[in-house]
Amino acid sequence: MKIILERNLDFKQFQNLIALTFVTGMMFLGMVNSVDFKSYYSFEIILFFLTAIFISILFTKKGLFIENHKLYNVVFLFGFKLRKTLIEISDFQQLFVTQGNLSTNYAYTYNIKALRNWEPDLNYSIRCFNIFTADENKTNKKKILTLTKPEKVKLAIDFIVKNTKLNY
Repeated sequence: MKIILERNLDFKQFQNLIALTFVTGMMFLGMVNSVDFKSYYSFEIILFFLTAIFISILFTKKGLFIENHKLYNVVFLFGFKLRKTLIEISDFQQLFVTQGNLSTNYAYTYNIKALRNWEPDLNYSIRCFNIFTADENKTNKKKILTLTKPEKVKLAIDFIVKNTKLNY
């Protein structure tokens, strides 16, 4: 059983990858249409594969997968499993969710005081929900998944509770 939840990349990663895909795609199309194919064919092939890889990364999604009563954290591409990671849940009895902020800061400078006044604030922060497993006393816990949409958190918890022995 599987459940595909949400995009694997956060908004800034997605935005940066779209720009990178556009640049490599335009370079590939420009080279194919303007330069003799035989002279730079290896570079054109590399650009084609890079563009294809970037486009496929844009469509990856994260989710959960259960096989033989084992829980896996999975990255999907069009419903196919690309990577799965086993989440050991045999020592745990319950689930809980914590709420926080997922933040990235793309700062330009560190110690150059003259440039710090003109440096834009590129901090991007969104609300996120972490799903954890824990033992009865909540002394031992392990993270399962980080999601950004509350409705997807509810779907993930329902899926885990329905298909494993964990309680919420």
